Amino acid sequence: MKKRKMIQRTLAGFMAVCMFVLSGSGFLVGSAGDEGFTEIIVSGDVDGQKAQQIVNKINGEITISPFGLACLFGHSTAHTTAYEINHRYYATAPRCLQTTYDVTYCTRSDCNYIVYTKTGSIRIYCCS
Repeated sequence: MKKRKMIQRTLAGFMAVCMFVLSGSGFLVGSAGDEGFTEIIVSGDVDGQKAQQIVNKINGEITISPFGLACLFGHSTAHTTAYEINHRYYATAPRCLQTTYDVTYCTRSDCNYIVYTKTGSIRIYCCS
């Protein structure tokens, strides 16, 4: 898992440098001593266990648990929206990046079926 995160961070850094060079504007993430953090919010009427599974899936964490027997012939799906907020993502105001995801998940307790689609990203004011 550490190797995967290291690869993701390397690719993210490479993409940031490429975007900086191509855009010609100040895009570099943060400054010395100014650490950012990520927050994921699941909206709607989702129970705690399912919300945690959605957060883990968006974070890229792999959860290994079998599909429930009730899902052999199809899932009982529901839709919700999740918001990923990267605080102090940009060096200039607005500093935070909010990414919106449309999430489809199985409502059965023993099933970990989750599919999410990124629907958009915007810069927002939330950090000074």
